[in-house]
Amino acid sequence: MKRILFLLMVPFLVPVNTVIAQDGNSQISYSNLALQFSTQNFNGDAATGLFPSVASANGYGSFIDNPASIALIKDNYFNFSMVNNQVEYENNYLNRTLTTEDQSTKLGNIGFVYKIPTEQGSFVLGGGFNRVTFQNGISRFNARNSESTITDAFKDPNSDYYDIAYNAYAIDWGDVDSTYLESIFRIGFEEYPGITQEAKVSYQTDIGEYSFFFGTEFQKNFFIGISGGLTAGNYTYRRDFLELDDQGDYDYNFIPSTETEDGTDIDNILTHDEIDAEIIGFSLRSGLIYKFSPNFNIGLSYLLPSTIIVRENYYSSIKTELDDGSVPYESDFASGEAFEYRIKKPGQLNLGLAAIGIGNFEITLSGELIDYSNLRMDFITGANVDFDEEVVLREQQQELDDFMINNYNTVINGKAGLAYNFTGQFKIKAGYAYLPGKSKNYEVPRNIISGGFSAHITENILVDVNGQYSFWDDRSVIYKYYDESNVNRAEVVDQQASSLKILAGIRFLF
Repeated sequence: MKRILFLLMVPFLVPVNTVIAQDGNSQISYSNLALQFSTQNFNGDAATGLFPSVASANGYGSFIDNPASIALIKDNYFNFSMVNNQVEYENNYLNRTLTTEDQSTKLGNIGFVYKIPTEQGSFVLGGGFNRVTFQNGISRFNARNSESTITDAFKDPNSDYYDIAYNAYAIDWGDVDSTYLESIFRIGFEEYPGITQEAKVSYQTDIGEYSFFFGTEFQKNFFIGISGGLTAGNYTYRRDFLELDDQGDYDYNFIPSTETEDGTDIDNILTHDEIDAEIIGFSLRSGLIYKFSPNFNIGLSYLLPSTIIVRENYYSSIKTELDDGSVPYESDFASGEAFEYRIKKPGQLNLGLAAIGIGNFEITLSGELIDYSNLRMDFITGANVDFDEEVVLREQQQELDDFMINNYNTVINGKAGLAYNFTGQFKIKAGYAYLPGKSKNYEVPRNIISGGFSAHITENILVDVNGQYSFWDDRSVIYKYYDESNVNRAEVVDQQASSLKILAGIRFLF
């Protein structure tokens, strides 16, 4: 319960943080996690990718944009795709830049589409698994900090690390009368000498949807569809934050030692954090397409608001190693049983246009309207807490909801696609997407350029390949602390980030 109580009291300013925060604040704050877990940023079908499918059908994954588009599929097939995500971050911290890279390979989708024979019109159904959220990253920074230390954040009584920092000698009494606690790196100095900081942070958000869907030509040239699914996934976070006395500034003898009676001093302090979360929820979509001429379609779909359940476990530790190599001081805390909370996701309205068969060209456009200020958190339902704790949680939950109401945007994601069909056996595709920033605090729009092809290798086997390159600027608060004048300050890392996703799939027609 300790992490939840603290993060609710300060919902967007936590003392310790990683990078790649969607709202410019904290990767592990609940407001930012609500954004991550409720955002569909990916379509795991290589035949569809980010190619707009609100008013046309491109493959199995078209139901994500509009389940009515499934009624336009003309073939029966079994579909399978894999995705590789390669990311690169250029991290600038205290005027020093480090570049990090990471990659991960996952199942993109697996499922089937079947066209039921009808005397007129069409009726198509399908089902399977499709990945809808896929983000991973690893970041590092290294710099000499002459202004602050992460242990400055630990001396705040509201800090998660307050007790274990004291037990591990990361903070100690700042005077002989034990009237206030101070960072161990400031005790005994009139002027703080500084410390070398090095951190490694990794995270991954991975959510898929197990769905069943159908689309039918309800009336001539008028198509409708519905999809329902179980969303399930996980989130992992790891951070190692090391502060190292590599210049020998800390060489006193006031810390008890197991090696000598004279005492010793700090060599380094390592703070380690782990968060593991399981995510589960449901989704329901409906949509329609109207073919108002042989070559032009208009489509509309709606993803209903829903609730996802998150079960979170966490672990944190601090280890302080000493100059003389004596037994280090260590302390830790863990969540024990998983803490359960809920995120109420906003709905999503899609509108699309498609021009099909204009010569050999296909042109598709779509817009996605999402109001992220409608995000809500629920820490009460399912929580095993006493009544007094429930009262506190409810008050802080309202503060967090107010923060999201006032600081998160209504966005319209824009997508465009262009395809050229050479012979009916080979098609190339290109696309572009612009995703505005979700937060008013720090708006981080993303640009995504995509391209790929579909090709028959035999009469009944198609291969689909799709690449998506995205790039954006970002920032994240590393930690916040109060200086000697009791002014709240922050250490921030600025980033330039890019991601390359390669999807490869195969369709077996039957």
